[in-house]
Amino acid sequence: MKQAVVVIHGMGEQIPMETIMSFSRAVWSSDTDLIRADRPDSSTGGKRSENTIWFKPDKISRSFELRRLATESMDGRGSTHFYEFYWAHLMEGTTFEHFIAWFKDILLRRWSRVPDGLGPAWIALWLVTIAAAIGVVVSLIPFEGKTWYWSALGGAGSLALGAFVNTFLLKYFGDVARYVKASPLNVARRQEIREKGVQLLESLMGIMPDGTRAKSEYDRIIVVAHSLGTIVAYDILTHCFARINDEVAVEVSHSRLSQMEALIRRFMGIEANLPDDPQSEADKKKRFRELQGECRKELNGLGNPWIVSDFVTLGSPLAHAEFLLAFDKKTLRKAQEQRIFPTCPPTLEYDGATKNMHLSYRTEAGADKPRRPHHAALFAFTRWTNVYSPHKAILWGDIISGPVGTQFGLSIDDKVFSGIEEYSVLPGPPPAGSKPKEATPFFSHTKYWSLPQDWKNGNAVPHHIGVLRQAVDLKGK
Repeated sequence: MKQAVVVIHGMGEQIPMETIMSFSRAVWSSDTDLIRADRPDSSTGGKRSENTIWFKPDKISRSFELRRLATESMDGRGSTHFYEFYWAHLMEGTTFEHFIAWFKDILLRRWSRVPDGLGPAWIALWLVTIAAAIGVVVSLIPFEGKTWYWSALGGAGSLALGAFVNTFLLKYFGDVARYVKASPLNVARRQEIREKGVQLLESLMGIMPDGTRAKSEYDRIIVVAHSLGTIVAYDILTHCFARINDEVAVEVSHSRLSQMEALIRRFMGIEANLPDDPQSEADKKKRFRELQGECRKELNGLGNPWIVSDFVTLGSPLAHAEFLLAFDKKTLRKAQEQRIFPTCPPTLEYDGATKNMHLSYRTEAGADKPRRPHHAALFAFTRWTNVYSPHKAILWGDIISGPVGTQFGLSIDDKVFSGIEEYSVLPGPPPAGSKPKEATPFFSHTKYWSLPQDWKNGNAVPHHIGVLRQAVDLKGK
């Protein structure tokens, strides 16, 4: 069968199709490992120079600005269709009022509420704010004689600050301010973005807007998101799964779901390990991710349409979820326990009949009755891979991103088990026992799928592109 890749862009005034075209080139067109080199070009019948891709009408998004990108088939796998979930036009009209409310939340917080790694940036933000305030005050003082230049300097600084706020902060971080802050000014925009995203995923699963069902032409959906788009994607997946998770019950006595629950309980120390259990954390994570795919197929076999196999986040601000989505880390953990924010693995809850912890609930009275996964259990069926770029000196690397496992792993009594696969890129890790060969690039936030301008098929694949291809895993199932 075919598979679908849904690409969700990040903040800023994005151009329709710009992200998906460069992304598809990095993970499909230029990847010589996907198609045999001796296979003729599917368009010309001649010698292959790159993998073929075609632009086709996108009838699912219902936007004439967008196209679906369709690939040729791989051996053992049907065509891959790339879709872009475009939402930038829904954020038009951001004003200084939208931005300043969020900006005050950032500045006016105790040091204890500043996430690890963001301290220097928070201090720098305060210094810039103070300097700007001084510049404004100086520009209003009527200096006389030879000191007139202080007023001129203050005025010029104020104009430069205004231009910076209007051309950069509002156009980029204004999107963040409007999306993450649930104020009355922003709720309508958040609702529209999430609703359209859920409709796109449901349509790909064969669920029509009127609720009728059709067999999906896909057996797998991969959701790839960048920057603020990772928060958008996380919300879309959360709400979409909650709408369809209770359609079937799973016989748990010998199910993959019960095996996953047991693995999580043993790792968290809730019950003792069995002799054949994986022992190391890496082995447990590997087995957990295998079970995620097996649980999804089990769910599909019972009639549930959830086919989102992978969630790939690039440069994700979810690394700072305690800062963006909650008041502090304690509040974030409480919201996760209450199943507002899904974790990977999913939150467990106590069942009085089984005297044990589960990520599912009984559909009937009795310990041996079928169970359903709870509404925040989407990461029992969807693998999460996070790619980030470490930062230094604020502007080098990607301060917006970072590991997300400490924020979204399962936490019980301060012990965290993360089922999220994490990769550090730009620069890549140095060979064992050697010094780094690659310098940290300047502001790598927009470079996760960027190929060097002089790069050609057959050249060595840059480390970050190799990691991206591994994360998306177009040959996977």
